[in-house]
Amino acid sequence: MNGKEFRLRRFLGKAGKLVVAAMDHGTFLGPIPGLTDPRQACMQLKDADAVLMASGIISHVADIFAAPDGPWLITRLAWNSTYCFQWEYHQSRHRPLLSVAQALACGADIVLASLALNTGSEEVDAENASLFSRCVQQAAELGIPIIGEYYPAGTERMTPEQLHESIRIGCRVAAELGADAIKTFYTGPRFNEVVAGTPVPILVLGAEKTRTERDALVLAAKAAEGGARGIVFGRNILQSRNPAGFIQAVRAVMDGSSTIDAAVKSYVLEPS
Repeated sequence: MNGKEFRLRRFLGKAGKLVVAAMDHGTFLGPIPGLTDPRQACMQLKDADAVLMASGIISHVADIFAAPDGPWLITRLAWNSTYCFQWEYHQSRHRPLLSVAQALACGADIVLASLALNTGSEEVDAENASLFSRCVQQAAELGIPIIGEYYPAGTERMTPEQLHESIRIGCRVAAELGADAIKTFYTGPRFNEVVAGTPVPILVLGAEKTRTERDALVLAAKAAEGGARGIVFGRNILQSRNPAGFIQAVRAVMDGSSTIDAAVKSYVLEPS
């Protein structure tokens, strides 16, 4: 067993279904609600299995996660223009932010690199795949697991069927390029096809804030039923009226120890 396999097994063994909190939105969107004060936000995330954050924030909050059983830290290696939603970019151009070695020096346990394909430009697709592959190779050389974030270009213009097909193909491509796990969209009742065609664990991303916290729990339950290894929630956790309770509710729903309605009630997620 090499170092990467050792670390990956430890990470995947943290829980039956993983609950990851994403708080790297400031890299693309600035100080969104729930993340104006990163330290205050992190105080609510101690029970997550991992926290995704930008490398520059780790030094400000690392002491909060210093407990032996605390969340693992995941750091993003590349920047994607599409995530600046307020500027309505559509080309999904990726550029490196830091090397895997630099991420480790900042305190990261796992690294993440995004991949966007079918952008409408063969050149951009090739550049994105090349950058992703370089990140994978760096991570392998240092024995660090890498999560591939497959986020198709132009999701807002896709039909559900088009999104499913893009995710089904893109997740397999990311795995073929060497990702140890993949973060991507839940595609609906046929999501099990994505899981079946991808030989590495898949974490479903929460994307935009759902209308209610119950709706977010429904997404988590469906993802688990479809074979997802876990879920990555950002705004649904950070902008919850009870972020710490919401994490527990998601865990209970995904591992089947609670119904959705019981979890909403137990963790006081919705106004009475």
